[in-house]
Amino acid sequence: MTSICLGCGMCCDGTMYKTVNVGEGDQRSLLESAGLVFTIKDDATCFTQPFPASGGGRCSIYEGRPAVCRNYRCLLLRHHEAGDVPHDEALALIARTTVLRDRVRSSLAAYVDTQELLSLDVMHRLMLAKLDATPDPAAARREHAELLLEVVALRVLLAREFEARDSKSHQPDEVPAVTP
Repeated sequence: MTSICLGCGMCCDGTMYKTVNVGEGDQRSLLESAGLVFTIKDDATCFTQPFPASGGGRCSIYEGRPAVCRNYRCLLLRHHEAGDVPHDEALALIARTTVLRDRVRSSLAAYVDTQELLSLDVMHRLMLAKLDATPDPAAARREHAELLLEVVALRVLLAREFEARDSKSHQPDEVPAVTP
């Protein structure tokens, strides 16, 4: 049986998390050579998502990935490993979620006019700032209500099905508030 993680990668691609803490024992030189830039957040060393060594649900530095990544188990993976979610059902949920993720990511990137790899949270915040900068923010939000609702739908789906509720080393993004 192939891992349900292969082809998913939502914990690494900026879909679920915007920052990841790095431990003292991690191979920082390898991580830096993979394109990571470290920052300090809440007295912890971290890097921002999306993880540059991740693509297509696979990690190009898998053997040298940070300990937090080696130890991380999303909620879906935990349920799958416990036998509560069959393999095919887990893969189907991942497929449905990645279709929504890709649609949201593409729409957000087009709206904020960026080709830069950014987390969904950052792109969503850029969209909200752009909407708020219009002469009539409420009208702009109504005009883009479908995308705003899709962002919220994705965040709720991720929170319900994927995000590990007890993880301290991956920091979940807040569920964005939608205001009229």
